[in-house]
Parts: sequence; structure tokens; C-alpha cells
Amino acid sequence: MKSTSLLYKILRWPVSWLTRFKAIADPHDHQPSAPDHVVYVMKAPSATDLVVARNTALELGLPDPTEPLVINGKTFDRVLYLEDPKRRLTQTPQEAFVELMQLHHQHPNYNVHMHPIALFWGREPGRERNEGRTMTADIEVPGKFRKFWLVMFSGRNILARVSQPVSLRTMADSHASDEALAHKLTRVARTHFARLRYAVAGPKLLSREEMIRDLLTNAAIREAIKDEARAKKISAEQAEKRAKAYLQEIAADYREGLVRFADHLFTWLWTKIYNGITVQNSERIRKLAQDGHEIVYVPCHRSHMDYLLLSFVIYKEGLVPPHIAAGVNLNFFPIGTFFRRGGAFFLRRSFRGNKLYSTVFREYLTRLFQKGYAVEYFMEGGRSRTGRLLPPKTGMLAMTLQSQLRGVTRPVTFVPVYLGYEHVMEVGTYHGELKGQAKKKESVFQVFSILRKLRNFGHGYVTFGEPLRLSDYLDRAQSDWRDSVTSGAEEPAKPRWMTPVVNTLADVLMRRVNDGAALNSINLTALALLSAERHTLNREELLAQIQSYLALQREVPYSRDIQVPEWPADAMWEHLVKMDKLAITETPAGTVVSVDQVQAVTLTYYRNNILHLFIVPAMLARFVRRDRVFNLQQACDFVTRLYPMLEAELFLNREQRDISLWVEALCEEFVRQGWIEETASGYQLVARSEPGYVQLTLLSNAAEETLVRYAIVLELLQQAQNLSRADLEQYSEKVASRIGARHGIDAPEFYDKRIFSILVGVLKEQNYIQVTDEGTYTAQQATGALSDEVDELLGSQVQQTIRQSVQHLLSES
Repeated sequence: MKSTSLLYKILRWPVSWLTRFKAIADPHDHQPSAPDHVVYVMKAPSATDLVVARNTALELGLPDPTEPLVINGKTFDRVLYLEDPKRRLTQTPQEAFVELMQLHHQHPNYNVHMHPIALFWGREPGRERNEGRTMTADIEVPGKFRKFWLVMFSGRNILARVSQPVSLRTMADSHASDEALAHKLTRVARTHFARLRYAVAGPKLLSREEMIRDLLTNAAIREAIKDEARAKKISAEQAEKRAKAYLQEIAADYREGLVRFADHLFTWLWTKIYNGITVQNSERIRKLAQDGHEIVYVPCHRSHMDYLLLSFVIYKEGLVPPHIAAGVNLNFFPIGTFFRRGGAFFLRRSFRGNKLYSTVFREYLTRLFQKGYAVEYFMEGGRSRTGRLLPPKTGMLAMTLQSQLRGVTRPVTFVPVYLGYEHVMEVGTYHGELKGQAKKKESVFQVFSILRKLRNFGHGYVTFGEPLRLSDYLDRAQSDWRDSVTSGAEEPAKPRWMTPVVNTLADVLMRRVNDGAALNSINLTALALLSAERHTLNREELLAQIQSYLALQREVPYSRDIQVPEWPADAMWEHLVKMDKLAITETPAGTVVSVDQVQAVTLTYYRNNILHLFIVPAMLARFVRRDRVFNLQQACDFVTRLYPMLEAELFLNREQRDISLWVEALCEEFVRQGWIEETASGYQLVARSEPGYVQLTLLSNAAEETLVRYAIVLELLQQAQNLSRADLEQYSEKVASRIGARHGIDAPEFYDKRIFSILVGVLKEQNYIQVTDEGTYTAQQATGALSDEVDELLGSQVQQTIRQSVQHLLSES
């Protein structure tokens, strides 16, 4: 110990000068019996590690690890080591643990906290070899010579993980034998450090070439090669060559060195283009990784920036970045190589009609799970051009479930991720594509054109949603699913229950993605301005409306995971001006904020990011303006009737049984904000002269486009009677285009055929549509009542335009 202490004193200043570390501490809310009653557990004695651990502890406000713990005049080592290969310690770890346990048994009021500290000098996981040997990873415990080189070359890339403390009081109270408890603590700590290493660096890597060679011997792929040879009348060698080409097209080539370089590059880049990146619930993914889960990240897809931002955030949180399923359209030089070495594996847009490719891809994905790599894919299949979540494509989910049925040993857990931006660089091209322009093929020239447009992108937001363990979900959805589990070598048969279970799973995950939505100055401004007459408000009206929306989500939050900023109005205004997305005019009457037609179309994208948070409050506000005097039951019945359509279109998270409580809470908040008043029998709308009337009107206007779409479909059903589903959806789209042109509605999703298709499907499920023997759709008796109710929520001018447009279209056809 004395030689180690002397070496520590010699190395303290040069090591502090040569090293840089990122400290990550797991959150906790319990406290020790005194601020100084803290000890640390580290893997092995090292003067260099102790220098970094001391700097880490002091940065986090924890006691100095080099100062002994003194309690009642007795001195204890502040740091306990699990290993002592050079026998420099005077105590074994078990003996040190026993002393601390005896202290707690003698003094019931003491509670010493024990923090595990792990230091990772780089994150190279090492590489597997087929013959069973492994290459040394740069995060294993090294000797002095190797440690010197690590300080020189990896000293500025240290990750310091301070885990959640163990309460020795709790341990002492629950165990009678100090010796048995000491052995248990030692064993648990060793397991913890092993799992932490796995979470930080991931499994040892199998090279891309070895992975491909290994997969070509896979039984399912060998059978698919034989089938390909027979079906295409080619030789087995040609079929195998084709399978190998598919694997070379698909397989990632993860390089930790490139990820480390990208970390430095994007740390610089994000500070240039973003004012900040807000990350919420990162402790969820750290805990899952430390507990040994196979994590599948399922984010929403707004921009090509998503790949980079999410991997960057995960790496900064001290975890290994996932292998990312990327469209093969991104596999162009040099970006494809960069992505592939960053962990991307590529897939084609469609597997249809190509059994060999489908088998090869499925087996590659299963091998990633079997090896323990975290995986990321976008369920929407492509970037959202409207700002809403797209209907999920379930192919990757089905393959993940099939991997579970192959007996993957680690628990497979989905982590929904919400990604939000105040500026999406592709928005301009999205609008062109929605209006019929051809999508530009990705190329290096497109990358350069994007780089030229780099500017102030405002804030970025990442929310890790509520995790969903696949086995737990299957236990609830299909209790006998384990009967379909096969050995890892067998190709799984597709159970009959798989398709409906996967479809429901996709909806659950999409709802959890939406639960993490982030409110910001741009999407709130878009929600307010696009609901205003001529898209114009004065500064005070705009800020008051934004503050009312923020208050609504604080008091009646859509979910516990949404991000609600605490910005004061003045600070938000300054940020809005800097973002330069609005027309701001100074007049003698004050500052006027407006947007032109092009700006309005752009803002619809950002409004749609959060529309699901406000659509039910907006519908309730619409109901209040229509009825003016009402009771709670009437409001609940109204929302209940429309909710199935809203839920399906916007992936809302409430169950039908929860609607009454939600509506009641909203009514109470409407009263608090001065939008409605309580009466002896219920509620009533405030007078027009009240500020609350204007705010309620703006909120209600956010529901107008949705109601117009409903009115179009319901009017078509009643006037046309017998229509095929395809015609109903096509006619709805055409009428919407006419209504949009007539009333200045230019929101891209307003005439989106997919949204009409969802609406038609829900109306059929809810028995508003009857399917005739010929397969055509006709209105039910209840359809007229629903249509009348929707019409009453719209202005008479819009109603008349819808009726005339439907009559004109049907007469033409």
C-alpha cells in the first residue's frame, strides 16, 4: 500500500494533465447517514486509475477516494478492491466487507453507501476468433507497460461510470452472517463489473468476413440456397455466390476506432448547429444494458440526422452504439462505408419474391441477437414527410419475434425513442415529394448540398420511452407462445398467431414513441399560429397561447414521458426570433407575428409532431364552443364517440375506460385557465369579451382539418351509398384537394390517402360502414347521426363546400 500511495503521489499531476474523462453517475434518491459515509469498489489497485477516480468523485460532489473513512475513531479504506493480482493489499475484499458489516451491526443508525466505480480507457471490445482465441480489448485490466500506452493514446477518451450505491445498512439488516454477506457482495460486484463492461463496449466482435463465412454454413441459408438453385435452374455454386453477395451487401463492419472519431466529429458538429440536445430517461437504457438485456431501439424517423443523433447520444450515455438497419439507398460511396463501419447494416425496401434474400437477412438479424449486439430499426420504414408517425411496417418486428422463438438467451427488450427537432433540414424536399415531385436519389452531391445549408437548428430532443420486454408482452398477448420455441439451429415455422400479435405490438410501440414527445418553441408556435385567422397574432397573444399550452400539459400531461420546457416567455421569444422561421413586423400597435403560405406549410410539419398531445383537448374545446352549456357526461360521451378515429390516426395512448377521467381533468384545467366556468349543473363557455374565449377558440381550431376529413368521408358514404373501398378512399382524397384549394388548407397530410384509409378502416370496425355481399361499402343508420354531429362542429360555409364538392365529384363519375 505504501508503494502504491507513493506512486499515486508521483503520478497524480501528470496523469490529471494527460487525461480527460466523461463521468456518468446513475441517479439515486437515498442518502448515507452522513455525507462522508461513502466507500468505493473498484476492480483492481492502480495508481493511475485512482487519480482518475479521485477527479471523477470530486466532479460529482462525492468524497475524495484517497482520504480514509473515519467513523468513531476507526479508520477504514475508502476504496475496496475486488482483485489484487500483485498482493499489495493488507486485506482481502471479503475481510474489508466484513469490517464494514460489523460496524453496521454495532451501530444501527449508520448507513454507509458503497459506489462501484468502473473506468474504461477506450471502448474497444476485442475481437472473436473462430478457433476460440480472442484479441485483447483495450478496456481489460492491463499491466503497467500497457497502461502507459493507454494513458498516452486513450487517456482523453476515458469513461468513468459511477453506479448506483449499495446501502450497507439495508444489506446488514437483511443478512445475519457477515462472512456470507461479504462473499455475496464480492460475487455481486464482480458480476456487476462484467455486465458493465458488456454494456459499455458490447460483445467481442466477429469480423465481417468471419460473420459471412459463418452464416454461409447456417442450415436455414443452406436450405434456401438449394431452393434458389432449383427454382432459378442454376448451380448450387451460383446460388451460394448469390447468397454471399447478399450478405456482403447487408453486413455491418463495426469499427470502434471510427465510432471514437465520429464522437469527436459530432461533438464539434452538434455544438455548431444545435443550441443543445435534451436527453430524457437515459437511465432506462443504462439499466437495461447493465441487466443484460438485448436492446432493440425503435425510434421515430424524421430525418437522416436520426441515425447520427441517436447513436451519438447512446455513446455519450456510456453504452455501445447499436447496429442500425439502414435503407440500401444510403449505401453509396463514401457515406455507405462510413455508416457500415459505424454499425449500419443495409436492407432493401422490399423482400417480396426473393426467398433467398429474405432468409439471408433474417438469419443475419438473428445472429446479431444471438451475439448480443444492440439493434436499431425504424418501424415506419422511411422518414415521415408530414411530421406525424407513419403506419408501422412490421417486417423487422416479425423477424425479431422469430429470433425470440429461436431461443435467444438474453431477454429481448424494445426501447421506443422519440426524436424531435426545432429544424429538420429535409422539410423543404418533403413538401415537394408530397406534391408529386420525384424523390431525389441519395448521393454524395446531396450530402454536400445539405452541408452547405447547415445553420442554427435550434434544440434537439431525445426521449427514451417505456421499455417493453418481448417475453412479457407475449405472455399477455399469447400465453402459449413458448410452445412455438425451436432450437437455435432450426428455421422457425410461422405460428398462426404471429401476424395479429405483431400488428398489436407495433401499435403499442408506436404509442410509446408518441408518449415521449417534446414541446418546444417552434412546434408550439406552429400550433398557435396555424390556428389563428390569417396565421397572424400579436406577440402578447402568441406568448400567452404558448404558455397556456404548456400549462395544459403540466397540469394534465398526455404522458409521464413528455418533455415540457420551463422557459419563461421572454426567453422563448428571443429564441423564436433567432430561429428565423416567422415574419415579425413592428407596428404602432405592437409586434405582429405572422407566416406566409410557404412558411405555413413548413410549420405544419412541426405542428404535426405534437398534434397528438392536443387533439383531444382541441376536440373538447370544439364541443364547448358548439354547446356552450354542457355537463361532464355529455363531454365524455362526445369524446368517446370520436376517440376510436383519433386513436387510430394519431396513435393515442388512452384506453376507452380512461377517457372519462381524462375529460374530467381537462374540464377542470379549462376552468383553471379561464376558458369555461362551473355552473350548478355543469359548465358553460366564458363570455366572448374574456381572454379565455380567444385562447379556447385557437385551441379548438387545431381540430378543424381533422373534422373536415371526417365530414368528407361521412358525406361520401351517405350520398354515394355503394362504393368500393378503393373508390371511397380515392374520392375522399379528391374532395379533400378541392376543399383545401377552396379554403386555403395546404397541410400535406390533409389529403394523404393513407390517413383516409385508416379512417375508413375504423369506421368499418365501429359499424358505421356496412359491407354488402358485392363487397361495396354503404352507410349504416348511425352514420347519419355521426355525420350530423361532425357537421355541427364545422362552420356552415365549410359544410356547404363539402356537400357541393361531393355532389360534383359523384356526378362526374
